Amino acid sequence: MKTLITGANGYIGNHLAEELLNRGYDVNTLMLKGTDAQSLDYLPVNVFFGDVRQAETLEPALEGCDTVFHLASVVGIWAKDPTVFHSVNVVGTDTLLKTCLRKGVRRVVVVSSCGVFGLSHQNQTLDEQTDNGANLTDPYEVSKFQQVEVSKKYLEYGLEVVFVYLARVFGPGIKSEGNSITGIIEGIVNGTWRIVPGNGKTIGNYAYVHDVANGMIQAMVRGRSGEGYILGGENLSYLQLFGFVEELAGRHFNLTRIPYPLLWMVGLVEGTRSKITGKKPFITTFIARKFTTNAIFSCQKAKNEIGYTVTTAKEAVRQTLGGLPSYSKRKNQLMISRKSLA
Repeated sequence: MKTLITGANGYIGNHLAEELLNRGYDVNTLMLKGTDAQSLDYLPVNVFFGDVRQAETLEPALEGCDTVFHLASVVGIWAKDPTVFHSVNVVGTDTLLKTCLRKGVRRVVVVSSCGVFGLSHQNQTLDEQTDNGANLTDPYEVSKFQQVEVSKKYLEYGLEVVFVYLARVFGPGIKSEGNSITGIIEGIVNGTWRIVPGNGKTIGNYAYVHDVANGMIQAMVRGRSGEGYILGGENLSYLQLFGFVEELAGRHFNLTRIPYPLLWMVGLVEGTRSKITGKKPFITTFIARKFTTNAIFSCQKAKNEIGYTVTTAKEAVRQTLGGLPSYSKRKNQLMISRKSLA
Protein backbone atom coordinates (compact mmCIF):
# COMPACT_ATOMS: atom_id res chain seq x y z
CA MET A 1 0.00 0.00 0.00
CA LYS A 2 1.33 3.42 -0.91
CA THR A 3 0.34 6.53 1.01
CA LEU A 4 1.39 10.17 1.09
CA ILE A 5 2.02 12.21 4.23
CA THR A 6 2.10 15.97 3.82
CA GLY A 7 4.20 17.63 6.52
CA ALA A 8 5.99 14.37 7.38
CA ASN A 9 9.09 16.24 8.56
CA GLY A 10 7.07 17.81 11.38
CA TYR A 11 6.82 16.46 14.91
CA ILE A 12 3.65 14.39 14.53
CA GLY A 13 4.21 13.56 10.86
CA ASN A 14 7.58 12.05 11.72
CA HIS A 15 5.99 9.66 14.24
CA LEU A 16 3.23 8.80 11.76
CA ALA A 17 5.74 7.99 9.00
CA GLU A 18 7.63 5.65 11.31
CA GLU A 19 4.47 3.84 12.40
CA LEU A 20 3.24 3.43 8.82
CA LEU A 21 6.60 1.94 7.79
CA ASN A 22 6.39 -0.47 10.73
CA ARG A 23 3.03 -1.62 9.35
CA GLY A 24 4.42 -2.27 5.89
CA TYR A 25 3.27 0.83 4.03
CA ASP A 26 5.21 2.38 1.16
CA VAL A 27 5.42 6.01 2.29
CA ASN A 28 5.74 9.13 0.16
CA THR A 29 6.39 12.36 2.01
CA LEU A 30 5.79 15.92 0.89
CA MET A 31 7.56 18.88 2.44
CA LEU A 32 8.09 22.51 1.56
CA LYS A 33 11.33 23.14 -0.28
CA GLY A 34 13.86 24.72 2.03
CA THR A 35 12.45 23.16 5.21
CA ASP A 36 14.51 20.79 7.32
CA ALA A 37 14.19 17.16 6.21
CA GLN A 38 16.76 15.87 8.69
CA SER A 39 14.13 14.16 10.84
CA LEU A 40 13.41 11.79 7.92
CA ASP A 41 17.02 10.87 7.20
CA TYR A 42 16.82 7.58 9.09
CA LEU A 43 13.47 6.52 7.55
CA PRO A 44 13.18 4.68 4.19
CA VAL A 45 10.58 7.06 2.75
CA ASN A 46 10.26 8.65 -0.67
CA VAL A 47 10.86 12.38 -0.25
CA PHE A 48 9.16 14.93 -2.49
CA PHE A 49 9.37 18.70 -2.27
CA GLY A 50 6.34 20.81 -3.04
CA ASP A 51 3.75 23.28 -1.83
CA VAL A 52 0.16 22.29 -1.05
CA ARG A 53 -0.93 25.54 -2.70
CA GLN A 54 0.66 24.57 -6.04
CA ALA A 55 -1.07 21.61 -7.72
CA GLU A 56 1.76 20.95 -10.19
CA THR A 57 4.16 20.25 -7.31
CA LEU A 58 1.74 17.76 -5.72
CA GLU A 59 1.23 15.41 -8.64
CA PRO A 60 4.60 13.56 -8.48
CA ALA A 61 4.15 12.89 -4.75
CA LEU A 62 0.61 11.56 -5.30
CA GLU A 63 1.56 9.19 -8.10
CA GLY A 64 0.34 5.69 -7.22
CA CYS A 65 -1.03 6.70 -3.83
CA ASP A 66 -4.38 5.31 -2.72
CA THR A 67 -4.50 7.31 0.52
CA VAL A 68 -3.21 10.61 1.93
CA PHE A 69 -2.59 11.86 5.45
CA HIS A 70 -2.78 15.66 5.30
CA LEU A 71 -0.77 17.18 8.16
CA ALA A 72 0.97 20.08 6.40
CA SER A 73 -0.16 23.25 8.12
CA VAL A 74 0.97 26.60 9.41
CA VAL A 75 0.85 26.21 13.20
CA GLY A 76 1.54 28.82 15.83
CA ILE A 77 0.33 31.56 18.12
CA TRP A 78 1.36 34.31 15.70
CA ALA A 79 2.50 35.04 12.16
CA LYS A 80 4.00 38.23 10.76
CA ASP A 81 1.47 37.93 7.95
CA PRO A 82 -1.71 36.40 9.47
CA THR A 83 -3.13 35.64 6.02
CA VAL A 84 -0.63 32.77 5.72
CA PHE A 85 -2.86 30.67 8.01
CA HIS A 86 -5.71 30.86 5.49
CA SER A 87 -3.44 30.55 2.47
CA VAL A 88 -1.81 27.30 3.58
CA ASN A 89 -4.41 25.69 5.84
CA VAL A 90 -7.51 26.45 3.75
CA VAL A 91 -6.46 27.19 0.17
CA GLY A 92 -3.69 24.59 0.39
CA THR A 93 -6.11 21.91 1.58
CA ASP A 94 -8.55 22.78 -1.20
CA THR A 95 -5.78 22.50 -3.80
CA LEU A 96 -4.53 19.20 -2.37
CA LEU A 97 -7.96 17.55 -2.35
CA LYS A 98 -8.69 18.76 -5.86
CA THR A 99 -5.42 17.20 -7.01
CA CYS A 100 -6.23 13.99 -5.09
CA LEU A 101 -9.44 13.65 -7.09
CA ARG A 102 -7.59 14.12 -10.34
CA LYS A 103 -4.90 11.57 -9.41
CA GLY A 104 -7.38 8.88 -8.31
CA VAL A 105 -6.71 8.99 -4.56
CA ARG A 106 -9.47 7.10 -2.75
CA ARG A 107 -9.28 8.35 0.86
CA VAL A 108 -7.79 11.28 2.80
CA VAL A 109 -7.37 11.90 6.52
CA VAL A 110 -7.44 15.65 7.17
CA VAL A 111 -5.74 16.61 10.43
CA SER A 112 -7.38 19.48 12.29
CA SER A 113 -7.27 20.86 15.84
CA CYS A 114 -9.50 20.55 18.89
CA GLY A 115 -9.24 24.34 18.98
CA VAL A 116 -12.08 24.48 16.44
CA PHE A 117 -14.46 23.41 19.23
CA GLY A 118 -13.54 26.37 21.42
CA LEU A 119 -13.10 26.40 25.20
CA SER A 120 -15.01 24.71 28.03
CA HIS A 121 -17.10 27.32 29.74
CA GLN A 122 -18.66 26.14 33.02
CA ASN A 123 -16.60 22.92 32.80
CA GLN A 124 -18.39 21.78 29.65
CA THR A 125 -16.99 18.63 28.04
CA LEU A 126 -16.51 19.24 24.33
CA ASP A 127 -16.87 16.59 21.64
CA GLU A 128 -17.25 16.26 17.87
CA GLN A 129 -20.81 17.62 18.03
CA THR A 130 -19.75 20.93 19.59
CA ASP A 131 -20.39 23.80 17.18
CA ASN A 132 -18.33 26.86 18.01
CA GLY A 133 -17.05 28.00 14.62
CA ALA A 134 -18.89 31.33 14.70
CA ASN A 135 -17.15 32.29 17.96
CA LEU A 136 -13.56 31.63 16.89
CA THR A 137 -11.24 34.64 16.58
CA ASP A 138 -7.68 33.28 16.52
CA PRO A 139 -6.40 33.20 12.88
CA TYR A 140 -4.98 29.69 13.27
CA GLU A 141 -8.13 28.15 14.75
CA VAL A 142 -10.38 29.99 12.27
CA SER A 143 -8.29 28.56 9.44
CA LYS A 144 -8.52 25.02 10.84
CA PHE A 145 -12.30 25.34 11.10
CA GLN A 146 -12.49 26.58 7.51
CA GLN A 147 -10.16 23.78 6.43
CA VAL A 148 -12.74 21.22 7.55
CA GLU A 149 -15.58 23.10 5.89
CA VAL A 150 -13.81 23.34 2.52
CA SER A 151 -12.88 19.65 2.71
CA LYS A 152 -16.49 18.52 3.13
CA LYS A 153 -17.44 19.61 -0.38
CA TYR A 154 -15.19 16.89 -1.81
CA LEU A 155 -17.42 14.24 -0.26
CA GLU A 156 -19.96 15.15 -2.95
CA TYR A 157 -17.40 14.30 -5.64
CA GLY A 158 -16.77 10.81 -4.27
CA LEU A 159 -13.56 11.42 -2.33
CA GLU A 160 -13.59 9.73 1.06
CA VAL A 161 -12.50 12.25 3.72
CA VAL A 162 -12.08 11.52 7.43
CA PHE A 163 -11.25 14.25 9.95
CA VAL A 164 -9.17 13.94 13.11
CA TYR A 165 -8.93 16.66 15.74
CA LEU A 166 -5.82 16.81 17.89
CA ALA A 167 -5.61 17.92 21.52
CA ARG A 168 -2.35 19.07 23.18
CA VAL A 169 0.03 16.47 21.80
CA PHE A 170 3.30 15.72 23.57
CA GLY A 171 5.98 13.06 23.81
CA PRO A 172 9.49 12.36 22.58
CA GLY A 173 10.49 13.82 19.24
CA ILE A 174 11.80 16.83 17.41
CA LYS A 175 11.31 20.35 18.75
CA SER A 176 8.66 22.35 16.93
CA GLU A 177 5.53 24.48 17.35
CA GLY A 178 3.57 21.23 17.42
CA ASN A 179 5.57 19.94 20.37
CA SER A 180 5.29 22.87 22.76
CA ILE A 181 4.10 20.81 25.75
CA THR A 182 7.23 18.67 25.58
CA GLY A 183 9.21 21.91 25.44
CA ILE A 184 7.55 23.03 28.67
CA ILE A 185 8.28 19.69 30.35
CA GLU A 186 11.91 19.92 29.26
CA GLY A 187 12.04 23.52 30.48
CA ILE A 188 10.77 22.50 33.92
CA VAL A 189 13.44 19.82 34.24
CA ASN A 190 16.20 22.14 32.99
CA GLY A 191 15.06 25.12 35.06
CA THR A 192 14.23 27.32 32.06
CA TRP A 193 10.44 27.13 32.58
CA ARG A 194 9.42 28.41 35.99
CA ILE A 195 5.75 29.42 35.71
CA VAL A 196 2.31 27.91 36.22
CA PRO A 197 -0.39 29.68 34.16
CA GLY A 198 -3.13 31.14 36.36
CA ASN A 199 -3.89 29.22 39.54
CA GLY A 200 -2.66 25.97 38.04
CA LYS A 201 -6.12 24.40 38.09
CA THR A 202 -7.00 25.08 34.45
CA ILE A 203 -7.77 21.80 32.69
CA GLY A 204 -6.52 20.79 29.26
CA ASN A 205 -6.53 17.56 27.29
CA TYR A 206 -3.10 15.99 26.78
CA ALA A 207 -2.53 13.34 24.10
CA TYR A 208 0.52 11.08 23.80
CA VAL A 209 2.09 11.34 20.34
CA HIS A 210 2.27 7.58 19.76
CA ASP A 211 -1.45 7.27 20.52
CA VAL A 212 -2.15 10.06 18.03
CA ALA A 213 -0.07 8.48 15.25
CA ASN A 214 -1.82 5.15 15.76
CA GLY A 215 -5.18 6.93 15.93
CA MET A 216 -4.61 8.56 12.55
CA ILE A 217 -3.98 5.17 10.98
CA GLN A 218 -7.06 3.73 12.69
CA ALA A 219 -9.07 6.66 11.33
CA MET A 220 -7.79 5.92 7.83
CA VAL A 221 -8.63 2.22 8.09
CA ARG A 222 -11.81 2.26 10.16
CA GLY A 223 -13.14 5.81 10.20
CA ARG A 224 -16.41 6.67 8.48
CA SER A 225 -16.09 9.03 5.53
CA GLY A 226 -17.35 12.49 6.44
CA GLU A 227 -16.97 11.87 10.17
CA GLY A 228 -14.53 13.44 12.62
CA TYR A 229 -12.70 11.93 15.60
CA ILE A 230 -11.03 13.65 18.55
CA LEU A 231 -7.62 12.10 19.25
CA GLY A 232 -6.95 13.16 22.81
CA GLY A 233 -5.86 11.79 26.15
CA GLU A 234 -6.53 12.54 29.79
CA ASN A 235 -8.02 15.84 30.96
CA LEU A 236 -5.55 17.27 33.48
CA SER A 237 -4.82 20.52 35.29
CA TYR A 238 -1.37 22.09 35.07
CA LEU A 239 -0.76 21.10 38.68
CA GLN A 240 -1.55 17.47 37.88
CA LEU A 241 0.63 17.41 34.76
CA PHE A 242 3.54 19.19 36.43
CA GLY A 243 3.05 16.95 39.48
CA PHE A 244 3.76 13.90 37.31
CA VAL A 245 6.94 15.59 36.07
CA GLU A 246 8.10 16.18 39.67
CA GLU A 247 7.21 12.67 40.79
CA LEU A 248 8.94 10.93 37.92
CA ALA A 249 11.97 13.24 37.92
CA GLY A 250 12.31 12.76 41.67
CA ARG A 251 12.67 16.49 42.26
CA HIS A 252 10.64 19.46 43.43
CA PHE A 253 10.60 22.43 41.08
CA ASN A 254 9.97 25.94 42.34
CA LEU A 255 7.29 27.11 39.93
CA THR A 256 5.53 30.45 40.30
CA ARG A 257 1.83 30.85 39.61
CA ILE A 258 1.16 33.80 37.31
CA PRO A 259 -2.41 35.20 37.57
CA TYR A 260 -4.42 35.73 34.41
CA PRO A 261 -4.44 39.59 34.55
CA LEU A 262 -0.64 39.60 34.59
CA LEU A 263 -0.44 37.06 31.75
CA TRP A 264 -2.88 39.17 29.75
CA MET A 265 -0.81 42.32 30.32
CA VAL A 266 2.34 40.53 29.21
CA GLY A 267 0.47 39.30 26.13
CA LEU A 268 -0.64 42.86 25.37
CA VAL A 269 2.92 44.21 25.68
CA GLU A 270 4.32 41.31 23.64
CA GLY A 271 1.70 41.85 20.95
CA THR A 272 2.62 45.52 20.69
CA ARG A 273 6.32 44.68 20.55
CA SER A 274 5.78 42.14 17.76
CA LYS A 275 3.89 44.71 15.67
CA ILE A 276 6.79 47.13 15.99
CA THR A 277 9.67 44.68 15.56
CA GLY A 278 8.02 41.98 13.44
CA LYS A 279 9.36 39.36 15.86
CA LYS A 280 7.33 36.53 17.35
CA PRO A 281 5.76 37.33 20.76
CA PHE A 282 6.40 35.06 23.74
CA ILE A 283 2.67 35.10 24.48
CA THR A 284 -0.45 36.78 23.11
CA THR A 285 -3.62 37.95 24.86
CA PHE A 286 -5.49 35.11 23.14
CA ILE A 287 -3.05 32.50 24.46
CA ALA A 288 -3.23 34.06 27.93
CA ARG A 289 -7.00 33.53 27.92
CA LYS A 290 -6.75 30.09 26.36
CA PHE A 291 -4.22 28.81 28.88
CA THR A 292 -6.33 29.98 31.80
CA THR A 293 -9.67 28.64 30.53
CA ASN A 294 -10.60 24.96 30.63
CA ALA A 295 -10.47 22.93 27.41
CA ILE A 296 -12.03 19.58 28.33
CA PHE A 297 -12.48 17.03 25.54
CA SER A 298 -13.95 13.57 25.14
CA CYS A 299 -12.38 11.07 22.75
CA GLN A 300 -15.03 8.43 23.43
CA LYS A 301 -16.24 8.43 19.82
CA ALA A 302 -12.74 7.58 18.59
CA LYS A 303 -12.49 4.78 21.15
CA ASN A 304 -15.85 3.33 20.16
CA GLU A 305 -15.63 3.62 16.38
CA ILE A 306 -11.98 3.30 15.39
CA GLY A 307 -10.47 1.51 18.39
CA TYR A 308 -8.47 4.49 19.61
CA THR A 309 -6.47 3.77 22.77
CA VAL A 310 -5.07 6.18 25.35
CA THR A 311 -1.80 5.86 27.26
CA THR A 312 -2.08 7.13 30.84
CA ALA A 313 -0.75 10.64 31.28
CA LYS A 314 1.75 9.48 33.90
CA GLU A 315 3.21 6.87 31.55
CA ALA A 316 3.27 9.39 28.71
CA VAL A 317 5.23 11.82 30.89
CA ARG A 318 7.61 8.99 31.82
CA GLN A 319 8.28 8.23 28.16
CA THR A 320 8.66 11.94 27.40
CA LEU A 321 11.24 12.43 30.15
CA GLY A 322 13.13 9.36 28.95
CA GLY A 323 13.41 10.94 25.52
CA LEU A 324 14.95 14.18 26.76
CA PRO A 325 18.74 14.20 26.26
CA SER A 326 19.33 16.44 29.29
CA TYR A 327 17.16 14.25 31.54
CA SER A 328 18.76 11.00 30.36
CA LYS A 329 22.25 12.46 30.89
CA ARG A 330 21.39 13.61 34.41
CA LYS A 331 19.78 10.24 35.22
CA ASN A 332 22.94 8.39 34.11
CA GLN A 333 25.09 10.75 36.18
CA LEU A 334 22.95 10.07 39.27
CA MET A 335 23.23 6.30 38.73
CA ILE A 336 27.02 6.56 38.42
CA SER A 337 27.16 8.73 41.55
CA ARG A 338 25.05 6.27 43.56
CA LYS A 339 27.19 3.34 42.44
CA SER A 340 30.36 5.17 43.54
CA LEU A 341 28.81 5.90 46.95
CA ALA A 342 27.87 2.26 47.34
